[in-house]
Amino acid sequence: MSKIQTAHSNSDRTMAAPLPPGPDEVHLFYTRADSDPVADLMAKYRGFLSDEELAKADRYRQASDQRLSLVSRALIRFLLSEMTGQSPESIRFSVNAHGKPGLSPEFKSSISDDLCFNLSHSHGMVACAISRCCEVGVDVEDIHRKVNFSIARRFFSSFEAGGVETAEGEEKKKRFFDIWTLKEAYIKAVGKGLAIPLDSFSFHFQPSDIQISFKKSCQTQSGWQFFQWRPNPSKIVSVAACSSTPLVFKRFSCVPFAGVQAIG
Repeated sequence: MSKIQTAHSNSDRTMAAPLPPGPDEVHLFYTRADSDPVADLMAKYRGFLSDEELAKADRYRQASDQRLSLVSRALIRFLLSEMTGQSPESIRFSVNAHGKPGLSPEFKSSISDDLCFNLSHSHGMVACAISRCCEVGVDVEDIHRKVNFSIARRFFSSFEAGGVETAEGEEKKKRFFDIWTLKEAYIKAVGKGLAIPLDSFSFHFQPSDIQISFKKSCQTQSGWQFFQWRPNPSKIVSVAACSSTPLVFKRFSCVPFAGVQAIG
């Protein structure tokens, strides 16, 4: 099950502190790393990050990549700090056996909510999905970048690859990124990354719904729900989450350590 939405104006709304998601909600936040409000806060962001996070950002050669790395880490520390009441620099992270980041067991024991999150960034945009009911995965892509469509035949299921190959014009690129971002979001939500073969599952698109199917050898649990959003004409964001009850996906723009704005 899924919802597919495009952006709406929120210029008349006031920034507020982010609240934790409800038990049947997934909150999706995005920020532009190259926006003026974010640029004005870069020095502040560095003060909240760990030495490891700063070193990772500083290893990038391009200033735009350094900024994107810093903003992505500032975003998750800001959101989790506001939602847990803990200082941003006190938040501790760990990764599972496949490299998926999460809150460390020690930090989880100090807060009341078991929050799950996932981050993605691409070409100046950062997206973060947060839930307290289930694991989540998110992927953001720039749909205007150059694409080698042979990737579909190599990594998609035969059903999906056929859909990309028969599409024409702009629909071909749209179908490619619809599938690519959903696949990335799904394997990130499961938490096994590319240990899951990308051709072992397929996405099926209906006018207002997306379903997932699996090869018999890779059968998995039911209840997967998907959400796609185009915050601007050049970006697509896909979110995956698994729940036995319907989920509500809520969207917010965010300037880390300034506030968020709900998007209707």
